[in-house]
Amino acid sequence: MSYPEYYEKPIEETIRRRVSCRTYENRLLDEQDKERLVEFYGRLRQGLHGEKITFHLTEHRVEDLKGRRLGGYILFRNARSSIAGVIEKSEYQCLNCGYLGEHVVLKATELGLGTCWAGYYDPYLIKDLNVAENQIVPAILFVGYAAEKRSLVERVARFAIRASVRQPWDKLFFKGDFEHTLTREAAGPYAGALEMLRLAPSSGNTQPWRIVKEKDENVFHFFKKVVLARYEKKNLHDIDLGIAMCHFELGALNTGLQGTWEQHEHTLSTTPAGVHYVMTWKHGT
Repeated sequence: MSYPEYYEKPIEETIRRRVSCRTYENRLLDEQDKERLVEFYGRLRQGLHGEKITFHLTEHRVEDLKGRRLGGYILFRNARSSIAGVIEKSEYQCLNCGYLGEHVVLKATELGLGTCWAGYYDPYLIKDLNVAENQIVPAILFVGYAAEKRSLVERVARFAIRASVRQPWDKLFFKGDFEHTLTREAAGPYAGALEMLRLAPSSGNTQPWRIVKEKDENVFHFFKKVVLARYEKKNLHDIDLGIAMCHFELGALNTGLQGTWEQHEHTLSTTPAGVHYVMTWKHGT
């Protein structure tokens, strides 16, 4: 399901360079950048569970953005372009929105563009899209050219959520069960993929993913930890898990590690409160 051949630069370099951007230059995308981005997301047509999805780039006039609170609790400045993924409703609509949308984010980053996810967004931004009753837009992406200097609002918000800080390995990755942490050495060839996952963005930087590797196999069970109830209610944690899965898979493929996403009963006898099974990555072709 991933598309590593459509990235022109090393994915590790792109993932490490990606940061959420909320302050943009007051201009639309250049035609060449827009064309390359549209060509890329045109290849993303369905989620891991078969849901059909179409991405749409919308350009906004400056006068129409004035006075609008475009996304979440952050005042986005000069957000002239946004991308929406219209996906079929399903149990996994938000997971797949995050999984596919993060591919778009990373391609935009590769092109030198700034991006930011918005799970809370002004309905104005998708007013011209034809969204059927069996479809939904779980989140949107802002995209544009990052301003040279962040706005004061953005700087304060990033400080509040410690936007550049990620949880250490021993809080996120485990071996065999949730009692034993997974070291980089024990992760073996998958240490790089897990590090790419660790760097993934998430709502409010909550990092709601927990990964358990089976003791003697390269099988990784992905769990969702409910960190904030309001994010869980809005299904933002599910989007976050999809983003994490995208980073992990691309990180694995980048080092020649093939695998498949599956859903099955894991063998863990107990899981912590508020932690829920999502999917499993199984090594092999």
